[in-house]
Amino acid sequence: MSVFMIVLSCITLAFATGAIYYIRLLSQAASYPPKKVIRQKALVCSTGTAFTLCLIFFTKLLA
Repeated sequence: MSVFMIVLSCITLAFATGAIYYIRLLSQAASYPPKKVIRQKALVCSTGTAFTLCLIFFTKLLA
């Protein structure tokens, strides 16, 4: 069970890092890549972070 939690924690860290990177990239004034694409990537990473945190929470709750 602990290996599963470590894997989920690493996935959460990767998604959170990606979300922070894309949100910071969104605030810059570059024209390429388009803001729409960066916003979608930031949203996917944020959703992935929330989903894996929920998995960790419910796994801890049920164990």
